Amino acid sequence: MNSIKTNRKYRADEVFYQIGKVIWLPFIIAGFWFAYEGYDRYGELAECSIKKISGLPCPGCGGTRAFYYLFCGELGESFRMNPTVIYGVVAYIHFMLLYFYRKHKRGGGRQEEIYIPYYMYAAIAVILVQWMIKIVRMILLII
Repeated sequence: MNSIKTNRKYRADEVFYQIGKVIWLPFIIAGFWFAYEGYDRYGELAECSIKKISGLPCPGCGGTRAFYYLFCGELGESFRMNPTVIYGVVAYIHFMLLYFYRKHKRGGGRQEEIYIPYYMYAAIAVILVQWMIKIVRMILLII
């Protein structure tokens, strides 16, 4: 196994890849448990406090329901509730496949590091756009 340490620094893409290999199975198990048992029991506990107090949705509103619909196989409804959840799954799969491909392709040698902040910038953009759409839609319903 190649060392994840280079020049006394850990490469971020290697660390994220190793973490990604460990967390996928517990995440899948927890997701299916939540979709088929947990949501009925604990779903009401996930109500948004910000929306309760202010009446305005927060950037994460709909995230719990989006996870629920994702694990129920309803991708369209999951996307409608909060597209950040679908983005996260797609970004995770993209990163893991890209890293695996780069690490195992022929003529390997030292590979360029995958720049992790690009995934975060895209996630922030998705969060802000869906939040603005929810607020505009809410304003239009009031008018």
